[in-house]
Amino acid sequence: MANEENLKSWKPGESGNPKGRPRKSFGSINKELKAKGVEPLSKSDLLDAYALVFNSTDKELTELKDDQATPYALTIIIEELKDKRTRGKALQDYRDYVYGRAVENLEINNNVKIFELPSNGREGEDKKS
Repeated sequence: MANEENLKSWKPGESGNPKGRPRKSFGSINKELKAKGVEPLSKSDLLDAYALVFNSTDKELTELKDDQATPYALTIIIEELKDKRTRGKALQDYRDYVYGRAVENLEINNNVKIFELPSNGREGEDKKS
């Protein structure tokens, strides 16, 4: 028998998944296409798809997305770029895919100052040997 606490629904305005569904990466898109018998996107195909999207009007993109003959990957690209929530991440993924991920240089400072507290908890008193 199910635990009744598990069956309670969320309160209005509350979410059980606040970050939402994770978006798909280019790698997962390619795996899905390969499983359907479609060849994975090559880098040049992906660049061509983005060039098409970047040079189209909103009306043309809506028509292209709704056309059943439009390849699945292109539909996903259009949907992600039209959605304000995923647009930035989609563009970042595109830049990383085409140009490689930016290298971050970190400088670590390992200078540590050690403070010694008196053993009795009072400042200004000398330690007894």
